[in-house]
Amino acid sequence: MRNVEKIAERALKGVEKIARAEVKRTAISSVSACSAIWHQPKRPKKK
Repeated sequence: MRNVEKIAERALKGVEKIARAEVKRTAISSVSACSAIWHQPKRPKKK
């Protein structure tokens, strides 16, 4: 039974590592480094 517990513990650690990496990746990609105002298209000037 101990062998099964060791395998379960190692599997849990692996899943935790993957989950942490996924959260870190999605959190970083959702926040942009620059504001989007500089990427707006230019509007024609009124004469």
